[in-house]
Amino acid sequence: MVSVVKHFIIYLSTLLILMIGVAAIYNYSRVLNPIPKAHKNTNSAFLTNSIFIASDGYQHPLRIWVPKSSRPKAILVCLHGFNDYSSSFGTLGKYLAKYDIKTIAYDQRGFGGTNSRGYWDGGTVMADDLFSLVTLLKSQEEDVPIFVLGNSMGGGVVLKTLSSTDLKVNGAILVAPAVRGRAVMSWFQRITLWVAAHTIPWVQIGGGASIAGRTITPSDNIPMLRSMRQDPMIIKKTIIATAWGLVNLMDDVLLTSPELNTNTLLLYGEKDEVIPPYAMNKWVDSLQDKSSFKKITYDNGYHMLLHDLQAKNVLSDINLWIHNTLFVDDPANRRKFEI
Repeated sequence: MVSVVKHFIIYLSTLLILMIGVAAIYNYSRVLNPIPKAHKNTNSAFLTNSIFIASDGYQHPLRIWVPKSSRPKAILVCLHGFNDYSSSFGTLGKYLAKYDIKTIAYDQRGFGGTNSRGYWDGGTVMADDLFSLVTLLKSQEEDVPIFVLGNSMGGGVVLKTLSSTDLKVNGAILVAPAVRGRAVMSWFQRITLWVAAHTIPWVQIGGGASIAGRTITPSDNIPMLRSMRQDPMIIKKTIIATAWGLVNLMDDVLLTSPELNTNTLLLYGEKDEVIPPYAMNKWVDSLQDKSSFKKITYDNGYHMLLHDLQAKNVLSDINLWIHNTLFVDDPANRRKFEI
């Protein structure tokens, strides 16, 4: 028996060493052959109707939904969720355009049509991208109120930006924000992720709606989910190193967002299985100042609130909250919107 255990330990150790060696070779090859990025030919951000070029020259495909009025009442900058891209805000953008709100969404680094698709560029640089775009919009659209909206991972990036930069906006909308960090993960999940990220970071996982091997229901809108599975722009399988980066972002959010002091709206579904209630409640309870914080919970809402069968209620609440904020900021506004 002792001999069997000894041989098993030797075998396991040898396997681990080989895996670490392969990982080292892989990482070294990535250094020699990095993912091509946009040439750094500018020191400032730049914006067109279809591309947002960050301050380091990185290009983000962009989508804009413009209201009929020549001057919008407000601008909403939207950040998509993990493995998604800017097109996911089409319904929201068209809806808000009817109420004179201009919506802008871009593919974040590593997602959609960006040139580092599938790879994690880092929460800090993603936060810098948002800060650069908002700063650019402020210089171009003087006196137009600006709001930011983050969906899932995008919500994590919004919170990261608010805590790590001097981002000044009229309000932040968090739709099921990514706050499921290591603090609310089991010890087994933490260890498994660490081992995988440090031995086989290039391996792809997923391919379905699951977390840690458990099947989940991200939305009750089945036709929408089928359409997403057929969309080539949506990443179907995740590289372990990218999943590691997302968890690191969520850890940053849990550590820094308790000092959140921006006018904030949180939208959350009670049936969310991606960011479960215990994780969301833990984050909300950690907030030190809730005077400018409002939470709307949807009893029949899932993680993908903007696409659920009851999405119209969510879109309406977003519109009402923005207009109500505009009324508070500008008493001269004729109409008061109440939530």
